Amino acid sequence: MLSRRELSLLRAMYQQGTVTAAAASIHMTQPAASALLRDMETRLGFALFSRDQRRLQLTSQGRSMIPEVLNALSGMEAVDRLASDIRKGATARLTVGAVAVASSMLLPQALVSVRKAYPAITFAVRAGSALEILEMAVDHRIDLGIVIGSSATNERVFKEQLAAVSLFAVFHPAHPRAKVKQVTLDEVTQLGLIALSPALPAGLATQQAIVQSGLEYRPLMEVSQSFTACELAGQQLGVAIVESLGAHYAQRMGLVAKPLLTMKDSELAIVAPKDRPLEGASLCLRDALRQCVAGLAHSL
Repeated sequence: MLSRRELSLLRAMYQQGTVTAAAASIHMTQPAASALLRDMETRLGFALFSRDQRRLQLTSQGRSMIPEVLNALSGMEAVDRLASDIRKGATARLTVGAVAVASSMLLPQALVSVRKAYPAITFAVRAGSALEILEMAVDHRIDLGIVIGSSATNERVFKEQLAAVSLFAVFHPAHPRAKVKQVTLDEVTQLGLIALSPALPAGLATQQAIVQSGLEYRPLMEVSQSFTACELAGQQLGVAIVESLGAHYAQRMGLVAKPLLTMKDSELAIVAPKDRPLEGASLCLRDALRQCVAGLAHSL
């Protein structure tokens, strides 16, 4: 098992690139850091770094460890902050997980309501994919999560649907098709499609809908965030297809969002550990999110 000091040195090496700089950043001497790295490699049974001229480079084995090293240290630091909050009397803490578009379009407004009800509360927000948020709920790393994805349930997770999810075409107001009442998927695919990555539920639904319609899936651009897709459409680089929350973001930008189709078996939902009932601040957040979603439903 690696100690916190060892994990900190690995993170510093990843960030700084040299033993001297890494050691200085965590208040170690260079000889002590070098000795600790050698000891780690001996105990782990593989090399963490290889020397390229005078600079150390992570080996493939060392590189594979970095995400978990960063996550482990982040968790330790979160525990430190929580302990500090408790010592100072701020015992109320709410940890929320959210997919990117929800953390921007829903969470800030909802947290205002929670802050009003619980003035002394502190927040921690974790970003991730829908699958990662579900795993956080299973592992009790979050009190509440906001996801967009499959309507399938997990026996270890409480889930409540907030809204069905639809796909929208996003146009610049000056686009010739922005003023028509309705557009079709066929039209959008011929206007320079800006699509979300199929790794995202909305991106996969877009790809499947196009293929099932007998059309060729050939996006002009493929991006990983609804915000990026909308920004590109705003620069008149094509027409974006995004999910409902992305469409709301587009409207905030002054763009035009037109409905295309409802995503099957997908939903905007809240999730939480099933064996820990919602109460207090998490229950307040659930109610605030419901209100936010209801308000957004009338604007599209």
